[in-house]
Parts: sequence; C-alpha cells; structure tokens
Amino acid sequence: MKIINTDIQARAVLQLVTATALFIAGLFIFAYRLLEPTQQLLYHSISSSFQVFMFMLGASVLLRSYRREQPVSQILASGLAGVAGVALLDGIFGSYFDTFSAQIPAWIYLAFLPLVISQIVIFAEAPKRKAWQQEFIRLCGSYALGLSALSLVMLLAHLFLKAPILAKHPTGSLVVAVVGILAGVAVYAANYRGRRPLPKLSRTSTNFTTVAIFGVIIFGLGMFHTQMSDLKQEGQRSVELLREGRIAIGEAMVETFTRLGQRWEAYPYEHHTELMEVDVNAYLQQVDYLEALLLVSPSRGVIFERVKPSRPSYFTDIVADPVVKEALQSNRENYEILVPLFGLESMSAKVVMRVPVNFQPGGQSPTASKERFSMLAVLDVRVLLGSALLNRADSDIETFTEVKTDAWMDRSGFWLTEETENYIDDTAILLFESTMDMYYADGVPTQAYLFRLEHLQETSNLQMLIVVGGIGLVLLVVLAVERNVSLEVQGKQLFYQAHHDALTGLWNRTSIENYIGRHFTESRDITVMFIDLDGFTMINDSLGLHVGDEILNQLAERLQAKQPRRSELARFASDEFILVMHGATILPDRILALASDIMSTVAQPYNVESHKVYLTASIGVAHQSRDVRTPLELIQRADMAMHLAKKQGYNHVLEYDDGMALKTLANTSMRSQLQEAIEQNQLQLYFQPIVRSNDQQAVQVEALLRWPQADGSFIPPDQFIPLAESTGQIVPLSEWVLRKACEAAVGLQRHNPALRMSINVSALHFNRANFVDFVIHTLAETGCRGAWIELELTESILLEGTSYAIDRLQALRKHGISIALDDFGTGFSSLSHLKRLPIDVVKIDRSFIAGIQQHRSDRVLVESVIKIAQSLNFAVLAEGVETTEQAQFVTDLGCNFMQGYYFGHPAPLETL
Repeated sequence: MKIINTDIQARAVLQLVTATALFIAGLFIFAYRLLEPTQQLLYHSISSSFQVFMFMLGASVLLRSYRREQPVSQILASGLAGVAGVALLDGIFGSYFDTFSAQIPAWIYLAFLPLVISQIVIFAEAPKRKAWQQEFIRLCGSYALGLSALSLVMLLAHLFLKAPILAKHPTGSLVVAVVGILAGVAVYAANYRGRRPLPKLSRTSTNFTTVAIFGVIIFGLGMFHTQMSDLKQEGQRSVELLREGRIAIGEAMVETFTRLGQRWEAYPYEHHTELMEVDVNAYLQQVDYLEALLLVSPSRGVIFERVKPSRPSYFTDIVADPVVKEALQSNRENYEILVPLFGLESMSAKVVMRVPVNFQPGGQSPTASKERFSMLAVLDVRVLLGSALLNRADSDIETFTEVKTDAWMDRSGFWLTEETENYIDDTAILLFESTMDMYYADGVPTQAYLFRLEHLQETSNLQMLIVVGGIGLVLLVVLAVERNVSLEVQGKQLFYQAHHDALTGLWNRTSIENYIGRHFTESRDITVMFIDLDGFTMINDSLGLHVGDEILNQLAERLQAKQPRRSELARFASDEFILVMHGATILPDRILALASDIMSTVAQPYNVESHKVYLTASIGVAHQSRDVRTPLELIQRADMAMHLAKKQGYNHVLEYDDGMALKTLANTSMRSQLQEAIEQNQLQLYFQPIVRSNDQQAVQVEALLRWPQADGSFIPPDQFIPLAESTGQIVPLSEWVLRKACEAAVGLQRHNPALRMSINVSALHFNRANFVDFVIHTLAETGCRGAWIELELTESILLEGTSYAIDRLQALRKHGISIALDDFGTGFSSLSHLKRLPIDVVKIDRSFIAGIQQHRSDRVLVESVIKIAQSLNFAVLAEGVETTEQAQFVTDLGCNFMQGYYFGHPAPLETL
C-alpha cells in the first residue's frame, strides 16, 4: 500500500506548481513580446532570451518528471534544456533579437546555467547510478535551493530599496527574482538527494494547476499591460502639454517682440533714438527672460547693444556665431528663432530671436524706401519656461525636445548633460516619442521618459506580490487537493486490503466470514468447502517463501477458473482456501464431484523458476442445516471435516457429519482436562516388571503413564497420548514422566539395587534441541544415575534424520544411559538403520507376539528380528507375553528379556 509520504508528495506539488508557473509565464510573456506592437522596453521588461529560457526550462522539468518512463520524452526534455542554455548564452552576449536593452547583468544568466545543465544530462534510475552521478544530482539540487533562497532575498530587497536591482525595468527586475525562486525550487524538487523519482500527481491536481496558473499569469500580465499603457498615456499627455505650453510661450514671446519691432518702425525719425532707448530699458526691466537687445544694420553692423544689468555682453558671440551670421546675411522678412552655438555652451539654454525692423535711412525724405534692420533678442530659455509653470515639479515624467541636432532640452530649459544622458540610458524608461510642430520649427523630435522609478517600483512590487501570492495560493490548494486525493486513494487501498488477501487478491478471512454472515439468515442454503494444501510448509522451508507465494498465486488462479456461479472464493489462512456456494445443499453429489475436480486441479504441477512442484489438497465440506447456529460454526464444521480427511491419508474429501463434532468436542474437552492434570499433578506412574528369559527373574521395570479419573477409572493411554502429541502437550508430559521416573528409580535402588527403570520418551521431546541437557539436568536434580535408567524410543526418532538421532543417542550413552528401541517393526524405518543406531535393546512389538501361535508369518518375523539383533550384539525384549506358550517360544528363539501380563500387570511402585 502506498503510504502518504509528506516530503516526497510536497516536493511533487512544489515541482508541478513552480515548473508550470515557469512554463506558462515564460510562454505568455514571450507571446506578449511577439504580439505587442510598440516593441519598446516599457512593455518588455525582460529580454526575449530570458523569456525563452523560462518556458524551455519549465517544459524540460515537466517532461523529465511526468514522462520519465518514456526515453523519447527524456531526450526531448534534454533538448529543451539545451535550447534554454542557448537562450542564456544569447542573453550573456546581448540578446541578439531584441531592439532594446533590458539590462539584465550577464552574471544572472550565468547563475541560471547550472540549472539548465542539470536538466540536460540524462542519468539512469537511482539504483543504477554511479556514485559521482548521484553526487552530481545532489549538488545540483543543493545549488538550485541556494539560488532560490538568494532570489527570495533579492525579491525582499525590492520592497525596501524601492529600486530595480536585476534589470532596468522595475517589473523586469522582480520577474528575474521570482523566476529565480521558481526555477530553483522546480530543479531542487527534481534533484533533491537524487534518490526517488517524484510520484505522479492526480489529473485533478494537474488540471487545476494549469488552469489556475494560467489565470494568475493572465491577470498579472493584464495588470502590467494596464499600468504600462497608463504610463504611456501619461507620457503622451506630458508631450502634448509640453507642445501646448511651448506654443503658448512662443506665441506670447513672438507677439512681445514683433510688437516692439512694429513700434520702432512707427516712431518718428527725429525721436526715434530716444523712444527706442525707453523701450529697451523697459523691456530689460520687465521681461525676465530677456538677456540683451541688439539692433543690427542691413550691412550686419551692430548699431547698439543693451544688456540686463549684471549680464555679460553678447556682442562678440553674436558677431562670431555662424548661425546668427547666416540669419543676418539672409535678412528674411519674417521673424526667426535661432539657436546659436554660444547658447549650447551654458547649462541654461539661450536662443536668439531675430525680428525684422524696417527703418528709413537717416537724412532722407519720408517718402524714401525703407531699409530692413534686425532686432536681436537674446533669451534665457530656462527663465522663459519656468515662468510659465507648465509642469509640476514633483512629476516622475520628464520630457525632452531636440531643439537642434543632438541638442536636447528638458522641460525646464536646460540642455541635456552627459550625466543625464547616462541616467536615461541606465535607468529612465522611454514612455512616448513623437515629433511636434512648434512655433519656431516643424517636426521637432520629442520624448517623454519615466525619470523617477520609485512609484513604479512600489506599484510593481504590489503587483508582483499579488502574482506570487496567487501562485502560492495555487500551491496550497494543490497540496490540499493532492493530500485529499492521496487520503482517498489510501482509504480505498486500506478498504481493499482490509477485505482482500494481499498475495492472491482473493477475499480474506474477514470478508468471507462477513459474506457468510450476510447470507446466513437469508438463503439458508450455504455450502462451505474448506481446502487445505498437504505438506505446504515443507515447500516454504525447502524452496523458500517466494516459491511458496508463487504457488499460492497460481493455485488461486486455478481455483478461480473452477469457481461455480453464485459462489465466492477466499484465502482463509496461509495455505487454506474457502469456497462458499449457494443452492448446493440439495446437490451433495455435485459438490463431491466439484471437490474431486478441485483436487485434480491442485495436483497439476507448478512450475516456479527451475522447480517443478507437485501438491495435493484435503477438502472438508459442510452444508448449512437447522442445527447450525452461527456462520462461524459452519466454517468450523468444514474445517473439522478437512482435518479428518487429512487423518485418513491426505488428498481426500469428507463431508461433515454429527459424529465428527462429538469426537472433536470430546478431544477438545480431553485436551483441557489433560492440561489441568499436568498442572495439578493428577497423573500417575504405574510400573510393569521386565524379566530375564532364562530364569524369569525381574531385572527391570517400565514406567507407564496413567490418568486416573474421579470415579476410579482410567483414561487409556492410547486415547490421550495421541491427543497430546497432536497438541504439543506431549513435551511437558514427557518431561513430567522423566522427572517422576527418575525419582522412582532412586527409591527403587534403595530397596532393590538390581532393578533398573525403563522410561518411555516421546519422539517430539527427543527432537527438541535441549533434550540431552534436560535429561542430564533431571538426573542431577533427582540424584539419579544414568546407569539406573533406560530410555525407550520409537523408530519415529529417525524423522529428523539418522545422523541427528545417532549424535543424541551417543551423547546419552556417555552418561551411562542405555537405549531401547521400542515397538520395532511397526514403524517406517528399514532394518538397515538398526546396525547404525547406538542402542542396547530391541523391543519386539506386542502385535507380533500375539500372533505367533496362530500365524506362521509372525513366528518367522520374530525369529528373524531376534537373529538379526543378536548378530548385532543387541539384546532382544519381547513385549506382550501373556501365555506360557508365548514365553516358552520366545525363550527358545533366544530372546533375552520378556514383558507382559503373564509376568505382572502395571501397578504402583509400592504394590509391585
């Protein structure tokens, strides 16, 4: 089951949101760059190279993470990252395709190059990577995280400095910082430690992220475009106001001086000089921007010059200036506004207005023709424009007009200095440029610049925070959505695993029990078939659990193929399956036929790796009847029938009957009573003598376990001993017998040192790892010597292997303990084992002795066993001797010892 991993899931969401934002933002900004008609820096805050880098890197990260299983996608992602790298190199060398300079420093492009390189290289999956590749990925992730943190610091610095740091345009500088955060986080999320690939997120998350980021970026671009358009309109209005103001000032100025010229022309000749002097003095005093007045004759001789007090003479400059000389030489009949060269040399602009004045030459008659003189007014443009108060002093927009080629004047009348030109190139943003017709010339180039960026930076900061906040909100929403989706998926997985087997996919025990419970009272015709594999544990122990698991998977598929209609199949336990059927209680023959078919299916070979495995199954069947009170009881009945089928030789099927329940109930009750008898010391030892054959003298007694009841009766050992062996109670029972028999042997030695004690030991107890240590400890604890006892073991001790048994027997004989092989001939071992076992006595089972008088075969077998044992120097003991004839017969054959009712019944030691 996929458990929610908050770290890797959060990284996946981070990468999805940041890479998507990077891709969509870069793509939309680049499209805006292509479609926006002005193609000026105002609308394009970052270079096209940086825009291409943005959406190429975003696309590369998305492809590499969400199409990683497709090699073509990985190659395409690497190619996109390569294009992003080329775009960065183009940015370093000046953004070839841009008509403007975004002034993004080259080191910023260089800082993004490692991110691109990390996406270009293609490595194998994490388990197949070399150490240096893993370290490279880890370093790339660390670098990306560091770049993201540095970009965040830069973004915060904009809020305090209120000035662009990473680009000329305030918005562009913010975009670079935000892109640094997004790109760093996206690459970091992809390369973090380089261990596990990121999980694929749900379609809901990816669709929501795409739509939401699309909306955020469109909204951000809309805010940006609106703000820049407003600024452009403000720049256009500033130019228009400048034009209107300049025209108004120019018209007033022209009217002022043309009117003066007209007055001079109208003055009578005899008072001409006096009246002109009065006008000159009045103008110099009242017109602030007037620096000097000169009157020049047609022959370009200066008749007089009058200057404002404290102002220098302009006579030399006027006479030498080529612009003025050309105008005087042309002597046009209309007024002219001249920009002399000397007017460009001072910080404040100076212009000369030439007004033609027609005078009659002195001493001629009034009817004589007039000559054209030139009145030259030297004007201070700064004072002229400042007096009009055309623009507010605190405006962020500055306008410039090209009064003369390469001679630009600001709105205040100052010439553009080199320092100001550098500021315009480095900082100011062009808002609007056009040409306008002025009072002195047509087509005058005019430009409006955003000169102070503080307010734009504040507005851009706010807008960028809104965009970043929108992306952050999308991140939180997607994280919540993905967490909910993961919880929902995990809930479904938990529900599935709670009701299905993890290995086979079948229903589990809980589900099948609930299913039976739901239909138990509805249909009343449920049949349960309990299927258990025979000897499956041996497969797991010998071939491995993985082989066993594959066999169970193959078996589940086979059982599903045999599953009838209106039935459900479940894996009940390790190698147990349950098939629940409806409407089959009246068709027992069909059920038995189905069970036989299933056994045949199970018996087909299983091919796992290089192994070919054969299995069988035991099946129990139980039908719902009126006496079945609960669903669990129905399953228990099928289980009971299955276990009895196993006892009948495996690979068998049995239907439940009431006798099974009675027997099982009796065994269950006996098991509990036996445990109480062991714990409360209610068991007893009885002893039966063993005699020598030649003189029939008792030489040994055998300790026999008895279980007395309250009414004086005894439960036969052949009833409770097999039960104890099947339940595991035989080990504590065997330990109790050994301890009590050793204590009895000690007491027996005090009364008759010639008698030894024979003690039966369970094969299960014998095969316990600590058996030998337990025997030695018991001897020491009871004070019994090893020579006083003999341990009787059956042939079943060879189950764990002959070598294993021999080692233990030899360890016991080293302590003086003799060994007897009990019930020889009834087990499964061959006589070849006899010569290898370190034993002292072979006991012939009573079943052979009982038939020696009636069956020749029994006599032959007994005689053969005695001869073989004697040839191997083993003593022979015949069990079950009950008549004189039997005693005489085995004695004649050379049997060493005898035991049976003929010599004495088992009895307590004190009455023996």
